[in-house]
Amino acid sequence: MSQFAKVFYTVNKVRHPQHRYGERLKTEKKGPQNFVRAAHMHEGSFMGKEHSGQMILVADIGGTNARFQVYNIDTEESESWTGQTSEYSDFESCLRAMILKVGVHRFDAACFAVAGVVTNNVCQLTNIGWTVDLSLIKSQFHISKLRIINDFEAVGHGISELKEKDLLTLNPGVAQSMGAIAVLGPGTGLGEAILVWSEHTEGYTVLPTEGSHADFAPRGQTQRDLSSWVENELSECEVEHVCSGPGLARIYDFLRARDDPSLPSLTPAEISTRANFNTCKVCEHAVAIFLQILGAEAANLGLKCLATGGVYVAGGIPTKILDAIKRGDLLEAFLRPGSKFHQVRSSFPLHVVLHPEIGLLGSSKIARNLL
Repeated sequence: MSQFAKVFYTVNKVRHPQHRYGERLKTEKKGPQNFVRAAHMHEGSFMGKEHSGQMILVADIGGTNARFQVYNIDTEESESWTGQTSEYSDFESCLRAMILKVGVHRFDAACFAVAGVVTNNVCQLTNIGWTVDLSLIKSQFHISKLRIINDFEAVGHGISELKEKDLLTLNPGVAQSMGAIAVLGPGTGLGEAILVWSEHTEGYTVLPTEGSHADFAPRGQTQRDLSSWVENELSECEVEHVCSGPGLARIYDFLRARDDPSLPSLTPAEISTRANFNTCKVCEHAVAIFLQILGAEAANLGLKCLATGGVYVAGGIPTKILDAIKRGDLLEAFLRPGSKFHQVRSSFPLHVVLHPEIGLLGSSKIARNLL
């Protein structure tokens, strides 16, 4: 067993699959991975049925989508449902729509991962006008035990549930047992979290952060010009402003304003698609700059916590531009050859998370622990 796998074995008291470094381990039959996979195999399994056994509800609430999964601990039946946040005025109406669709009204435990700062069990989501309030939810819905956590805290808890096939390793590095782990991921916003080893619990503690709202540190003249352009638009330039879906669009808009104002305005999805199919040079350039910024931020986060346990890039965007990632812009920016701390950077394992529902994996793990 590798040192990396041993660490997560200790944390979770179950055997977890390792990522790259040796023998492959088995997960528990009813583990979170099985929960998420089963959701696709039992679509519609609850509607019109009598429900017995313990029921779990988990959710990953971002700026664009609200993803829910319901799971019966005893029968292992499960079902998933996704709603677009723009179609609902608040979280409660979205939750009601899910309950009506799935047909389950009582839950023994639930965990909602939300994109924003959670204070006293309340979260005002960063990029939409929703508030997720534990007390309000429990007063309106039949949920016995509930936790509300930051979305990247959920991603952090999901790291230990990943299998080898769920990762693209860009830099193997040298993973150290009990080393800190850095996790970040661009989507509608940019999430960041840190995992640190606790001698008291003999396991990892996940620390959510709002590091994406720190100032952007540009490299080179083009990025400095981009930073100034964003500051003129928004009065500041956070990392998230240039390392997220809207950030990709800003990079493209900056380039077309500088190089070719006749180009059309495009969405982040259109930019990445045109870059993938090599039909727009400005789109390709925008994606390259985006990946350079992402690689630099991954290294910055890794250096700040000395991520000898690895750096994991998650989020909705990386999996949509894997060909561009494989061309090396992200990795080169991460390693920064010739820099003073290049050797330290090189020692950090760097992985891209391919699993599309890692937030739900982490949320399901927490919900099960509430039972």
